[in-house]
Amino acid sequence: MNLDSLPAGLELLIPVLVLVAASLQKWKRGITDTWREEAEAQKLRADRLAEQVAELTTEVKALRFENAELRGMLRANGHDFT
Repeated sequence: MNLDSLPAGLELLIPVLVLVAASLQKWKRGITDTWREEAEAQKLRADRLAEQVAELTTEVKALRFENAELRGMLRANGHDFT
């Protein structure tokens, strides 16, 4: 194919279209990487929060047990909690 047979505007249009396609591909890859990083950060945050909830649950159970013991001791000494 002879380039002289192409319309004048097409010589300019083809490189512009190639540039636009390459730019869109790079933009799409950047968006994908950004979302992947954000998802990983959210997963780490969720894991930390799950650990904190587990620790707090353990602490609440210990406090409830201690509270029950103290109430038992007070009841044994004649105090009433009605």
